Amino acid sequence: MRSLIGAAALLACTCVEPALAGTSDAASNAADSIKQEEQAWEDAVQSGDVDTASKIEADDWRAIGTNGKVWTKQEDLDGLKSGKAQHIPLQLGPRDVKMLSENIVVIQGIATDRRTMGADNAGPAVNYAYMDVWVKDADGWRVVRSQTTKVK
Repeated sequence: MRSLIGAAALLACTCVEPALAGTSDAASNAADSIKQEEQAWEDAVQSGDVDTASKIEADDWRAIGTNGKVWTKQEDLDGLKSGKAQHIPLQLGPRDVKMLSENIVVIQGIATDRRTMGADNAGPAVNYAYMDVWVKDADGWRVVRSQTTKVK
């Protein structure tokens, strides 16, 4: 999936005051929630759980993959439903969460291609850097933009 997702740093959020950018309890709780949502999203994509992925991705979600292709939520879900989407199984690594407001969070992280991990796989680990922008609405946190790039 991370070949599809990555976080378009459509950070036109410069007009938003970073009200909770500190180490407050609210910021810490939001960071934990976002990390859990990221993992739930990765798990849903890898298991082909279209319903969960649909709830996590905002209706206007866009992603720029490592090949520069822009994906929409509908394209992503259609690929999951058909099995045609080539989602790379990833191990999420260290992540940094930045709250821009009570309702907007940016997360940056490193993910490792699990296909190349372990003794059964011959190749070296392949790492990806990604950024996701999350917005909190009445139903909870939704990812709205993503971008991924291969780390060389």
